[in-house]
Amino acid sequence: MGGGSLFQVGENVEFWRVLVQLSILAFSLVLFEKALHRMELKFPPSDKYQHMLKKVYRELMVLGLISLGLKILKESPNIDSYSKTMLAFQVADLTIFFLALALIVQSTAVFQLLRNQNDRAERAELMTTQDLVHLLNEPKDSAPSSAQTLLCCGRAAKKKNYSKRLVELRLLRRLFLRRFGFPQLFPFSKYLSRAQANQISHMIEVEPMMWVVLLAVAWAICGILNVLEALDADIPERQELVEAFMFVAWILLLVHLMVFLFFRSCVHYLLRVAGFNDDKKILIENLNTIAQEEGKAWQNEEADKALEIMSSIQEQHEEFEYQRVRRQRKLLQQGLYHRTAATMGIAHKSSEKLSESINGVVPDSPKIDIRFFSYKAWHVSVILLLVLNGFLITLFVQCAVYDLDEIYEDFGALATVLVPLPLVLNALYFQRHILYDFVVVSSTVRIDSHTLSDVVENFREIVQLRS
Repeated sequence: MGGGSLFQVGENVEFWRVLVQLSILAFSLVLFEKALHRMELKFPPSDKYQHMLKKVYRELMVLGLISLGLKILKESPNIDSYSKTMLAFQVADLTIFFLALALIVQSTAVFQLLRNQNDRAERAELMTTQDLVHLLNEPKDSAPSSAQTLLCCGRAAKKKNYSKRLVELRLLRRLFLRRFGFPQLFPFSKYLSRAQANQISHMIEVEPMMWVVLLAVAWAICGILNVLEALDADIPERQELVEAFMFVAWILLLVHLMVFLFFRSCVHYLLRVAGFNDDKKILIENLNTIAQEEGKAWQNEEADKALEIMSSIQEQHEEFEYQRVRRQRKLLQQGLYHRTAATMGIAHKSSEKLSESINGVVPDSPKIDIRFFSYKAWHVSVILLLVLNGFLITLFVQCAVYDLDEIYEDFGALATVLVPLPLVLNALYFQRHILYDFVVVSSTVRIDSHTLSDVVENFREIVQLRS
């Protein structure tokens, strides 16, 4: 293979030549490990992020073992190392490796893009709702207030935009606290960031059913390629492959846009339930009501008492989760539980009523009814969108990058940009907004007992350190 065996050093290649390359690789490995260690230090000291890093290392280790097996396989004298089948096998192996890298880069990009937004949300919780009312009542040409200084991180930040975001966060926070009975000291922004961490940790792992979808998409591209060949046999196959890839990539962008708009509509629905109104006077009245509630709570609420309430709610939801799992197992044993129906959120009315009775929602809280929303179904769908985008990025690197020069010469810069554009938009814009909105909606509709446990435990440590 490639001029000789890898296991005959001294005959096929000089030992000193191997040592030169080994020295270069060792130096590169040390630099890479140093860079990786610095990246680990930038991650928050959270078990979720450490778990995500462990998943990354595990995936890379598995891919390394596959690559090792491929090298050993090519040593067999019965295998033609230069056949198209072996070349296709190597391309497939490289596809899996690039897919893992693409998912890692995507998850890191989403994490970094959401990090500033989460930091701003945590700083926003330092403000009272009365400060928000003053912020909304300020004239447009007034000097920046302390609230604006706290939230706006640059000259390009606009007062109106940040004020609206702050109001939305406060209304969603109040809706969450009312819905599940939490005290005012509950760190809602911390809960959202932990819930995001749970989602991000799933972005770098491809489940078996997702592989089925990825292979179906790949074969669909192959089918489109065959159709294009039948329509015009004069066009080279590599150009037809780029056209088929581009067609699927823009369809994926359209799906991202539809999901983005759906979750935006869900967030707007929650904001209306929480008291948001386009009429500034009505909105200020609602905020004043919230400010009065906060004022009464701050006078009577203590950290130890708030921790006791949080712990009680945590225990309740852990019990709810245990009952839910137990009920599902019982229904499975009785043959009344259909996997498809559960995945799509379609269940019998009796099961829905039973689920409503143990979801931990306070009876007097506003009713939330979001059509076509199922946590399990949308959790899988959101992760699948991210994996599909990473898969198409991999195919772009292997099937289209080498042909971009010719596309530029034949069709110009616009056509060249349109090939990777949908993947870039998905990765840098739609994915973070979809993930953020999904976490907001799912966190308001239901409580994740594992995330709640992490947040309450963190709050308990803070209280113990301050006491």
